[in-house]
Amino acid sequence: MPSQWVAGTCNPAQKGLRPNISISPKQYQQNRDQMLQPAKRTITRDENTNKGNLNNLAVFIRFADDTDFINTYSSIQLMFNDSSNEYKANSLFDYFKRTSYNQLFIRTYLYPEPNGELVLSYQDSLPRGYFQPWSETNPLGYRDDDSLPSRTEREHQLLDRACRFVDSLIPNDIDFDYNHDGYIDNVCFIVRGDVGDWNVLLWPHRWSLYTTETYIHGKRVYDYNLQLADAEAYFNPSVLCHEMFHSLGAPDLYHYSYEGFDAVGKWDLMCSNQNPPQQTCAYMKYKYGNWVKESEIIPVTEYGTYTIMPLNSEHPDRISYRFSTQSPYEFIIADFRNHKAPFDETTPGAGVVFYRVNALYNGNASYNGDDVLDEIYVFRMNGDENHNGNISSANFRGNIVRHEFSPLTNPYPFLSDGQFVPLHIVNFTTGADSIQFDYTEWVSVIDYEDGSITAYPNPTNHNITITNTLQGIFHYQIFNVQGQLLDTQSTSDTQCSFNVDNYPAGYYFIKIFEDQKYYKTLKFVKQ
Repeated sequence: MPSQWVAGTCNPAQKGLRPNISISPKQYQQNRDQMLQPAKRTITRDENTNKGNLNNLAVFIRFADDTDFINTYSSIQLMFNDSSNEYKANSLFDYFKRTSYNQLFIRTYLYPEPNGELVLSYQDSLPRGYFQPWSETNPLGYRDDDSLPSRTEREHQLLDRACRFVDSLIPNDIDFDYNHDGYIDNVCFIVRGDVGDWNVLLWPHRWSLYTTETYIHGKRVYDYNLQLADAEAYFNPSVLCHEMFHSLGAPDLYHYSYEGFDAVGKWDLMCSNQNPPQQTCAYMKYKYGNWVKESEIIPVTEYGTYTIMPLNSEHPDRISYRFSTQSPYEFIIADFRNHKAPFDETTPGAGVVFYRVNALYNGNASYNGDDVLDEIYVFRMNGDENHNGNISSANFRGNIVRHEFSPLTNPYPFLSDGQFVPLHIVNFTTGADSIQFDYTEWVSVIDYEDGSITAYPNPTNHNITITNTLQGIFHYQIFNVQGQLLDTQSTSDTQCSFNVDNYPAGYYFIKIFEDQKYYKTLKFVKQ
């Protein structure tokens, strides 16, 4: 609730206001699960799921106090259905045609039909404020208690009224139930106006109409997307594709309630969708899209040279490779993102991107860092299980600095619990339409816990000294908690010292290795 004080005119602490008030991630997830649980229904998935011709229904809505839509009908039609350019058209239709390797064709039918370029719409009897959260300035709004009709009831009753209005306007010869399960495959409700806050009613989202028995031509309306037509940053082909992939079964790859970590970033449509929309990764296409076979994410079992083709090739041939780890539930996948190809020009860069899959989870939305972890995590510069790093610096190719992937590189491969993965990939060679790399043997990780390597004094004010009784030339690297390399030395002496006078107070890490053998990481405190 807003206070009576204006920011900058007083000290909030003196007024009894506490900063950072928020429910816990666990409580947030419980609230979300409680809302979504009734919406879940069992959908039979088989080899034909998400393939063929799917007819998407779009319905225009405005509120009692709204004027006509300001969008032109043709601009909206193109966002959904443009297929005029054989190379690329930025539309929902063309995106799924290409990302499915010509297996899924989504045509959208928009109702009511327009009057030339004028968008006609169902106009509700209630004003916009009724569908916004309650406040002292909006007494019509909904609250999270039983004193007024809830958000769910208001949203679902609105959509029910809109469906009943357009039912008679839609021809009987359009099949909106391509899998013949008695449900309309998907409805996109396009609402006049701009967005509100995240996760309120007037925000782009995918949900289910589970509280009402709503039918169009005898088929039940259930799965739907809601879009806001005046929100230029959100009402575009990218958001349409993101929400449609939800309807096809895909989860979000961003964190709903946990701050500080971005597991996937701009490398996948389901995390941070760009415009034009970028491809979704090969694993998402396999598990949720059903457009890539499990065998087409090629398991790598022998050392050698491998050629990888762009993820957005015409066919899913050698587009992805899978590497096993020491965990039975986790594996690492390599995709090639071609920055110049359709629907990947908005990724942060071109090259091979490595990501970890944890098969125990579905999506990343519920991540809490404790008992719920990410299904997909993209390896990036300065990133580990405790630090976000630079998610945009994840691509490997021969003519940039990231040309090797191993436990001694930055980034490096690790499991969800932080364990190093003994994976060694080198010699990235970029061709005209492919990249080659070598998969080679990695010497096992060695971690001495017998006191052979120690650091003192700890905490320290001026110098940190490492003693090492092992034989050989050892390399010592100091990192801060952000994963930035601060200093490095290589020596065969039994002692190695670093001056830390200019380091800010806090925690630091010393990584110690010899040739390709990683030995251990020590932590120290600068006072």
